[in-house]
Amino acid sequence: MKFRLSVAPLAAGLLASTTALADGYTGDAGLGIYGRQEIYRGTTTETDVLPYIYGQWGRFFGRVDTFGFQALPMGHGFLEVSTRIVQDEMESGTLKRAGVRDRNNSQLVGISTFQHSPIGAISISLMQDVGDSEGMLVDASWIGAWKPISWLSIYPELGMELMSSKYTGYYYGTNAGEGGFRSYRPGMALNPYVAIHTSSPIAADWNLAFTLRNKALDEEISNSPLVGRKSRWNAYVAVSYEFK
Repeated sequence: MKFRLSVAPLAAGLLASTTALADGYTGDAGLGIYGRQEIYRGTTTETDVLPYIYGQWGRFFGRVDTFGFQALPMGHGFLEVSTRIVQDEMESGTLKRAGVRDRNNSQLVGISTFQHSPIGAISISLMQDVGDSEGMLVDASWIGAWKPISWLSIYPELGMELMSSKYTGYYYGTNAGEGGFRSYRPGMALNPYVAIHTSSPIAADWNLAFTLRNKALDEEISNSPLVGRKSRWNAYVAVSYEFK
C-alpha cells in the first residue's frame, strides 16, 4: 500500500482562504483519507490525504471530485460547466516491465447537472479529456436518501460510466512490443457501479462522511494485458465542518 499527501489544485483553491469560506460558502469543508484499488498489474492500493468539499459558494460548487459553475437553471437543478478530478495515471515502473509508456492523469472538462426529484437525485456529466487521451467520459447515476436513525443519513447510489475508445485506448491499449505485451486496441467501455454514502454528526457543526464504491470493469478494459482486475473498489472517510 502506498500512502502520500497530495492536494488537487481546484480543491486547494477553494480551501485557500478561510475567510472566503466563512463569507458566502454553505456546505461541508474538511479533510479526508481517500483510498483506491489500482487495476494495473503489479499495483495494489493508493491512499491520499486530500481536502474534502461538498457545498456551494454562490454559483460555484464542489462535490467531492467534481467542481464547477452553475451556468443556467435547468429543470430541478442547473446546467453546469465543470471539471472532474480522476486519478487514473500509471507510472511505467509500477509494472516492472521495461518499455511500457507512462499514462498521465486525465484532464476532464465538460458539462454536468445535478437534478433533485421526489425519488432521489440524478447526476449526469459529459466530460472531454483535454489531456493526452483526448477521449470522452460520460457518467450518469441515481442517488437516494434514507435516514434510519437521527444521527445517520444513508445515500445509496447506482450509476453507469461510459468511456470512449480514445479514452480506453490511451489508458488500457498497448502497441505491439510495448513492454513485451501483445498489441491491444480496446473499444468503448461501459462500467456499472454501486456506492453507499453515509453522513453522521460528530459534534456541533462537525460531520463524518464515508463512501464505499465498487465499479465493474467492462471486458474492453479487463481484457487488457496491462490490467489485472475485473472490478475496482475505492473509498474515503472525511471529517468536515458545516458552514451555514
